[in-house]
Amino acid sequence: MRLTQRPKTLSWHRCSTASNLTKFNERENTIMKHKLAIIMALFAVFAFSANAASAEESKPKVIRIGSAYASGYGKPYGFGNAGVLQARGLLEEEFRKEGIKIEWYLFKGAGPAVNESLANKLLDFVYEGDLPAIVAKAGGLKTKLLAAGSKWANVYIAVPADSKISSIKDLRGKRVGVFKGTNIQLTLDRILEANGLKESDLRIYNLGTADLQNALKTKDVDAAVSGVNLFTLQSQGNSRIIYSTKTAPKDWRTTGAFYVTEDFAKKYPEITKRVVKDYVKASVWASDEANRNGYLQVGVNSGYSRADQSVEIAGRTLKDVNDVTLDSDFLNHLVGAIAISKQKGLIRNTYDLNTWVDRSYLDAALKELNLEHFWK
Repeated sequence: MRLTQRPKTLSWHRCSTASNLTKFNERENTIMKHKLAIIMALFAVFAFSANAASAEESKPKVIRIGSAYASGYGKPYGFGNAGVLQARGLLEEEFRKEGIKIEWYLFKGAGPAVNESLANKLLDFVYEGDLPAIVAKAGGLKTKLLAAGSKWANVYIAVPADSKISSIKDLRGKRVGVFKGTNIQLTLDRILEANGLKESDLRIYNLGTADLQNALKTKDVDAAVSGVNLFTLQSQGNSRIIYSTKTAPKDWRTTGAFYVTEDFAKKYPEITKRVVKDYVKASVWASDEANRNGYLQVGVNSGYSRADQSVEIAGRTLKDVNDVTLDSDFLNHLVGAIAISKQKGLIRNTYDLNTWVDRSYLDAALKELNLEHFWK
């Protein structure tokens, strides 16, 4: 009997153990499934957070634009192509839905003030003249030239209305006001050299736009070298313009351009592309003769009368004035300006223009807007 009962007990024990093991395995599988589900959920959360952070990094919270073509009259409006971009509000409209803020910084200190802000990493895009941009690049500020602007603006030399000065050579030994560090200075050097003079032959006074006009009006300087703003004093009977680059080689005139910092372009290439596209759109609008009144109003907002602006651009089309293309004339002008800046001791180091110019953004904008032949 014992022998016959023992196997039954063992058989029952085995069955009970097998059943317990099956239940144990099922329970372990369930726990593992829960653990895997939690891990997958956490992974999804982390992945979403990473993607969200990546998306956030692909767009800046603010785009900061500095312009050296600010009015000398204390008005908060820019001038030239960037002034039109600001006045039209294209960037604000472009980025409003994404919550990206547009900040404009207009510098009465012109190019030198813009470069100081660039050096302190306070700007992302800048609009300034050739000489200050050349000085910035030669000094190690990492920018990329994106598009032209304010092409071939004239430089004028004015004297008090009753002055006996009538020629460039008469300026020898005289007190001459000029905004040093701006593209006006580069043109002055060309003018002087053509007349057998150099800056050291004059008594140079470094004066900003507003101070320059006041000094000429009060006769604290014998002559002033500047842009279209000098027409205001002449129209008031306080001065007389004795020289204009309208009669000089085209290359003597001043040019501006639109730049981006290398850091911003590398971090936000798509945003950079969109900014340049809006810059082109603004320039196209300004190039349309049907918008001449609106274009001149941008200058009026900056403090320049319609009459003075009309004299400045007389004989030119708006398309010529607002051409943003990086054509051979413009690029050759910059090559020459770099060489002259080195020759005159305004910069210590020269560089290859091709390492500075980035055509990709402008070319993309022109192609997308079907404007590849608009300014040609």
